[in-house]
Order: sequence, then C-alpha cells, then structure tokens
Amino acid sequence: MRRIIRPATALAGLLAGLLVIPPVAGADDADVAVTASPASQKPAADFDGDGFADKAVWRPGNGVWYVIRSSNGSVATRQWGVSGDVPVAADYDGDHLADFAVWRPSNGIWYIIQSSTGTVVTQQWGTPGDIPLTGDFNGDGRSDFAVWRPSNGVWYVLGIATVQWGVAGDVPVSGDFNADGKTDFTVWRPSDGVWYARGIATQQWGIAGDIPVAGDFNADGRSDFAVWRPSNGVWYVLGIATQQWGAAGDVPMAGNFGGDPRADFVVWRPANGVWYGLNLFTTQWGTPGDIPV
Repeated sequence: MRRIIRPATALAGLLAGLLVIPPVAGADDADVAVTASPASQKPAADFDGDGFADKAVWRPGNGVWYVIRSSNGSVATRQWGVSGDVPVAADYDGDHLADFAVWRPSNGIWYIIQSSTGTVVTQQWGTPGDIPLTGDFNGDGRSDFAVWRPSNGVWYVLGIATVQWGVAGDVPVSGDFNADGKTDFTVWRPSDGVWYARGIATQQWGIAGDIPVAGDFNADGRSDFAVWRPSNGVWYVLGIATQQWGAAGDVPMAGNFGGDPRADFVVWRPANGVWYGLNLFTTQWGTPGDIPV
C-alpha cells in the first residue's frame, strides 16, 4: 500500500453505501430501528484548533462539508468527497486542526486535505467491507490510517500494528481508555453489551440496541464506557452519569463541545438537522441526509 500526493482533482468513482448499525431490539423490550448512526463512533472533529468539537456535517449529495467554528461562530464550507464516501475528519498532520478527509469503500483509499499546507494526500488502506476508524494509535499526535475488518475481527493500522481483536457483529470504538495518550483497540458487542478494551478491561455495559459512545465525561483523561439508548434517549455512562437527552432516530455525538473539559451530551437530529447540546446549545445545522462529523 502506498501514499500518493495529488492535486484536489483526484476524486473520482462511485462508492458503496454508508455503514450503519442495523435495526436491533432496544431497551425495555421495544424494537428500535437505528438507521442514522455510523457503524463506528468517531470523535467529533475540531477544525479550528480551539480544543472543542465543532458542529459540522458532510453532505453526500454534493460532497460538501459545512462547519461552524466553535472559536468564533464563523462558517467554513469545502467540497471534498463524493456520494458513498465515509467522512473521517481528524488531525492527520499534527497541527491540532482536523483535516477534511474521506475514506472510499469501493477502493479503500483515504483522501485528505492537510490543514497545515493544503496538500492533498491519498493513501490506499483497507478493502470494501472494512470500517475506517480515526485515532492516534502510537501517541505521536497524528491520527493514523486504521480500519477494522468485520470478516476476521482484525485491526489494520498502517505502519503500526495488525491486531486481531473482535468478532463479526462487534462495533469498533475509538478511545483512550487508560490515559496513555494512545487510541486503544476496543470493540463493543451488541449481543451481550460487553466492552472489550485490549489489555485494559472487559466490561459489561449496555444492551442490544444501544449505541456505544466513547468520551471523557469526568475529565480524568480516560475514555469512559458509555452508551446511548435510542428507545428512551438515555445516556448511560459507567460510574458517572445517567442522563436523558435525545430521542429515537437521533445520532449521539462523542466530543467536548465547550464550557468545561468534559465530554458533553450532544445529539444531532436527522429529521430537522438540529444539534442539541445539554445546557450548551440548540443549533439548526444540516439537512436530512447529511452526516454529522
């Protein structure tokens, strides 16, 4: 697999569909269809480097990113990607700003605009059916090229590791669960609600139908075991909080959106494009069909 530097006109081709969590039985014996949530939970991106997640969506219909910068409320738009891509915004160049980035399921190529220089980087890593993850797996301050393969449960992190961890049906989760500054190999198993963090913990937390959302909800430097339940809109954070926030069909967002150093309870509602941040904001940003990033 190779890295290629190209002009921004390199985008081409049609893509496979978005990865979603299929309809499953939710809490309280209710059947809840979850069609708007990604198969992997990627932390919300910080495009302006102020340390807080920004409200941002990517529109598959035109490949445009729409970002409200949390630092000053200004708006940024950028066309990058085509229908079928998976948005994977993260800091790939180490400048503390998220880069506009997509992963293309049809060819396994990552397309990135580096925020530091405007250079376009393309990297083939992954195959159709893989799930791309964002995270810093070696602690060098840059997000790595990483995919998890459902067919064999293997994590492939370019230049860093190939690790078998998980089985088909698991949900890979990006998070630092031991505060060592590195993203850990972690999966959540819908069939029994168990979290498996390699070399760190095995923890039952959640039930079939929940959506895992890794975030640091108590500001101790560690990602917490947290799930959001579509059937009742409740967040369950192990040992920290139980909070009702959101409704069936919402998309829970992992990240610190401002105010304090803790992860916040935030959902994005596909039906009306509104972001709801508990005690923080209610902001209409996006339209049905967009993907929050």
